[in-house]
Amino acid sequence: MAQTEESSYLEHINLNDKSIYFNRMKDMPANYYHWHQCVEILSVSQGVGIALMDHQQYTVKPGRIFIFPPGKLHKVFVEQDARNHYHRTTLHFNGTQIEQYLRDFPRQQMLLRQLCARGEKARVFDVGDMQPIIETLLSRFEALVQSKTFSISDSAFLVMQLISLLPYEEQATGQNTFSVRIIRWIETHFHERCSLEEIAAEMGCSRGHASRRFHEETGGTIQEYLMMRRIRQACELLLHTQNSVRDIAEQVGFSEYAWFITCFRKNMGKTPLQYRKTYASV
Repeated sequence: MAQTEESSYLEHINLNDKSIYFNRMKDMPANYYHWHQCVEILSVSQGVGIALMDHQQYTVKPGRIFIFPPGKLHKVFVEQDARNHYHRTTLHFNGTQIEQYLRDFPRQQMLLRQLCARGEKARVFDVGDMQPIIETLLSRFEALVQSKTFSISDSAFLVMQLISLLPYEEQATGQNTFSVRIIRWIETHFHERCSLEEIAAEMGCSRGHASRRFHEETGGTIQEYLMMRRIRQACELLLHTQNSVRDIAEQVGFSEYAWFITCFRKNMGKTPLQYRKTYASV
């Protein structure tokens, strides 16, 4: 996983020749905005926190599975301490390649396509009644990974089994919190000049109150989210258009070109042109 301290928003996953990156993590906190160039399935087995995605806030808790399509902005915020041990498993994979192995299972193939296509919304599923089965599947696959005897067909089989255990409809619903109202407003106005005073006025409160409430609910700052949203849009334009870097800077809300370059490099670990050259073909 190629992530540096400077590259705090893009978590570029180096998938192996089996088209998957499998990781079991215990007692590790989470508190940052990010996205991936590939699909992520997050299975939570222990710990409580929040997840922000698609302008909604969800509870992170045992027995809950999150599916983030490629390019989907999200943040998981879980404080790790003696009373809140955070245990989770993440699967990052190339949905297009995995899908090919499900051609003899048309229902699962279609479901995978619906869940994992770029531009699809993130999904949340409550699978508490299936948690023992899911943990068994993940433990057995972990043993395969450690023995280095697994193949891409094993990766596809695991993904197929997991999505087959999901309920037909999402069980979880997002919460309409104060922070979500701000995130929705930013989504509409991030390309404009957005001051903290203006955002607070739109929420009908003071600047200090807006900052405090947002931090309490998300673990981050309004300025951090606004910057992340602008940088994320810049990344999309760099990869999927031929617009000049100067034009992209203006389109995502930067009035000063030099400041855009500075912010982009600080947050992505590369200049805009380096980013375009590195990931345009991914």
